[in-house]
Amino acid sequence: MKILLVLIASIPFIANSQETKKSEANKNISVGFSFSPDYSYRTLKNNDGNPSLDVAIDHRNDIEKSKFGFTTGLNLNIRLSDKVEFQSGLLYSNKGYKIPKQATDFPVPDPSLATHFESHANFNYLDIPLKFNFISGMGKVKFIIGAGFAANILLNNSEKVTLSYADGSEKEFDQSDGFDYNKFNISSLVSIGLEYQMKENIFLRMEPTFRYELLKIDDYPVTARLWNLGLNVGVYFNLK
Repeated sequence: MKILLVLIASIPFIANSQETKKSEANKNISVGFSFSPDYSYRTLKNNDGNPSLDVAIDHRNDIEKSKFGFTTGLNLNIRLSDKVEFQSGLLYSNKGYKIPKQATDFPVPDPSLATHFESHANFNYLDIPLKFNFISGMGKVKFIIGAGFAANILLNNSEKVTLSYADGSEKEFDQSDGFDYNKFNISSLVSIGLEYQMKENIFLRMEPTFRYELLKIDDYPVTARLWNLGLNVGVYFNLK
């Protein structure tokens, strides 16, 4: 009888202990929204080995420049220990490069020919990151460094060309139909930054992040690999 009374008296403490463990387990999982304004560009490679293509690469490097893009979406963090975290999510990214406005330099002026042109190449991806973060520090501010990979699924692409004429008129068209880009890629990614605990279950992260595609974007003799460097800012919520 005494044993039964002891067990009954222990029920509230056992239930409270189980609830505490459940709460602590859930705090190991957080979700958040992040946005990163990105500096985006590409590297070129001669896949054919023809020396004449090196001249084409040099010419493209002279006229093509970086553009601003972005990466944004939802993230899921799972704390594996006090200092190690696994991160995944579902992100949307815009990458590419551009040719700034420049003169066409036709030898004989002709009103029917454009005097200037510019081009913007955009690649829009669905990104699925698989990343490990290493966290250190005490108090509200912590240091965080991360590395991993991301699967990149090409949603769509465009290469918009704008022609300007002497009378001030412009014509714009998309010439991306003439190119066949690979639908899948893999990017390496590294980040380093700070985490700030705003409230008990809300924290903010600021992480300069570098992403580089490991696979070529097409199978042409001269191909590109896209990369971007951005400041990734995210707000995260610990699940209760």
